[in-house]
Amino acid sequence: MPQEAELFIPAQHPLAESIHWQEEKNRLLWVDLLNPSFHTHDFNSGQTTSQILPLAPPIGSFVLTDDADVVVLGHRNGLAFLNLVTLALTPFCDPEQGRDAIIYNDLKMDRFGRLWVCTSHFREREPRGALWCVTNKGEATLVDAGFAIANGPAFSPDGTTMYFNDSLARQTLAYDLDPAKPGAWNRRLFATYSEEEGLPDGIITDSEACIWTSQWLGARIIRLSPQGNRLATYPVAASNVTTMCFGGKENHTLYITTARDGLDGEALNRFPKTGAVFSLPTSATGISEPRFALRELI
Repeated sequence: MPQEAELFIPAQHPLAESIHWQEEKNRLLWVDLLNPSFHTHDFNSGQTTSQILPLAPPIGSFVLTDDADVVVLGHRNGLAFLNLVTLALTPFCDPEQGRDAIIYNDLKMDRFGRLWVCTSHFREREPRGALWCVTNKGEATLVDAGFAIANGPAFSPDGTTMYFNDSLARQTLAYDLDPAKPGAWNRRLFATYSEEEGLPDGIITDSEACIWTSQWLGARIIRLSPQGNRLATYPVAASNVTTMCFGGKENHTLYITTARDGLDGEALNRFPKTGAVFSLPTSATGISEPRFALRELI
């Protein structure tokens, strides 16, 4: 049996998400979507701090930029640059243009400097969510649509394959990418998940081109080969596992966020640590995630 993730930071987050390792400051950053807030764990001091954001819930995810104090954050009105020191927000773009009952969810950077934006139905029931590709200049291209809950994506080490979680359908899709074109092609089914395994949520890749997916209502993380075969399952003592990142010394440790949202008393009694941040030492090596080129906009 593979090792189980360990409790790292006790918390009761309603919906912790979008965790990132910022190596230049030796810290972890993550957000809570339902209690809009930004959280930082500084490995130099050992301190964890929280900042309440002046935004209506739910907010979406974020990506790091080439300025360590600025991130790109999704929220109800689109994407904005958030200054982590002042909490000032500067609007960037809004691919959905206020479409009814749509929220921004996951947000990632590909290996070619483009943003990938996932949107979902507000109540996570109707297949109205979409996948957008956004250039550094804020130009948005609709790539795919028809998802109640859109999550991810993640990218192969060479950047030419994208993996995307269609969560409610319990499936991971794969697409081909072209560095010269802001879109995706050759959509195909990569993996499916049983009811026991839960719904695929956040997704990342490692240096061996393997895929790691966190399982909402599954209390686990699954590692898949580039061919979609299951290599390992890692238990997490939390029902709703939302996402993860590699970080720490030599990028060997997984840091994992979880969420209490939607759980009843019985589920919380079974998994009382749900809502915390967990860690999992691995033999795999993570890949440093690309940064949004903020300075190119100046």
